Amino acid sequence: MRTIDVDLGAESAHVHLDLGTERRRRRVDYRAGGPWGLTRWVDPSDGAAYVLFSGALGGAADLLGEAGRPDDLTRTTLTVRVSGDVPGPTPVSVVPAAGSVLAGHHLGFAVGPWRHEAADGVAIHARRSCDAALRTPLAETRAALDWMLDFFGGDAPWGSEYVQVLVPDAPWLAMEHPGCVLLSERLLTADRARRVAALAHEAAHQWLGNLVAPACWADLGVFEGLAELLGQLACRDLLGSAADAYLDHRRRPARLARVPGVDPRGLAETAGLAEVAGPTQHAELFRAARHGLAADVFRGRLNELVRTRAGLATSAAQVWAALGTEPREPVQVRLPAAAGTGGETWTRELRGLRQVDPATAVVRARRAFRSAPAGQGRVEHALAALADPSLPTAVAVGLAAELAGAGQVSR
Repeated sequence: MRTIDVDLGAESAHVHLDLGTERRRRRVDYRAGGPWGLTRWVDPSDGAAYVLFSGALGGAADLLGEAGRPDDLTRTTLTVRVSGDVPGPTPVSVVPAAGSVLAGHHLGFAVGPWRHEAADGVAIHARRSCDAALRTPLAETRAALDWMLDFFGGDAPWGSEYVQVLVPDAPWLAMEHPGCVLLSERLLTADRARRVAALAHEAAHQWLGNLVAPACWADLGVFEGLAELLGQLACRDLLGSAADAYLDHRRRPARLARVPGVDPRGLAETAGLAEVAGPTQHAELFRAARHGLAADVFRGRLNELVRTRAGLATSAAQVWAALGTEPREPVQVRLPAAAGTGGETWTRELRGLRQVDPATAVVRARRAFRSAPAGQGRVEHALAALADPSLPTAVAVGLAAELAGAGQVSR
């Protein structure tokens, strides 16, 4: 049993961690960017203060003192308090249900004077200044949950209410933290098929990824792939042919480029990134398995996996064994040797992103590559940067994804 008590102040938080066998106390300063680890931000629109925590991408270290392992599934009770006088509306805490079986990267919570809407067992919290209509995403989430409940049967893993929190400026679309699913505000204006597929993807993770958890960081790709496939299937069933254009585009996965040095799929801070885990590639592998087994057999075997492995860390090999098929790996390509440094380049600023949210670092690296003048050593500069061991791994992931997409690598 693990108990975490967090007292939030204006400048930092105090964390009291009781592991049963030992107790720890630590002061945690808020990160400047996010949402990654423990972040506090003030909405410039109205001055309201919010605190967000995401244990994904190595952010668990802020609460636990270490990133932990994905197989470290522990019954966890998390309590969050706001210390001192807080002007304005009383903050509301969104936390996982007490006693939830969680690994560190599953942990997520949100505190602030939220605007709250709920319907049919689904709740969404949004910052006060966000005036977007929430009725549509509420209904779409409910439809996605019903599709998953029909697919898996049995009780809902999330309890009586499925809670989501909208986050501004997130570099990703969603994070599946139990009891506190984080959604990017970009989903509100996204193409409907993209939004429904993302909502369904996170719903699928409540069974595959949370309830049945990866055994090691390198196994995340399998669970991302299963959630991706089920999200796509749900999207097609819910929207019909209106989803075809988006799903056809989504089903064209890029090859995964091998970053020189360490495999980023095995690191806590980069294992969950789409460019590393390859959810679309894994989804196509599982789609092929589903076609070979027949849809009802595939569904039955996934249900049996959930029934027998609930609350247990499960390897990629065990997932494939449960389906009764040989394990399959995504297509990977190897980057060529560096062609030279080329002096001062656009890559210089990327070396300073070590303290940036890994997902943001990936996005900034990809944008920097696309913005660099083509035909003026852009590829050579990217390859030279990848050969630099001081380059943040998340930056290397972003550059490698661009090089693979640009056809600058070979098998």
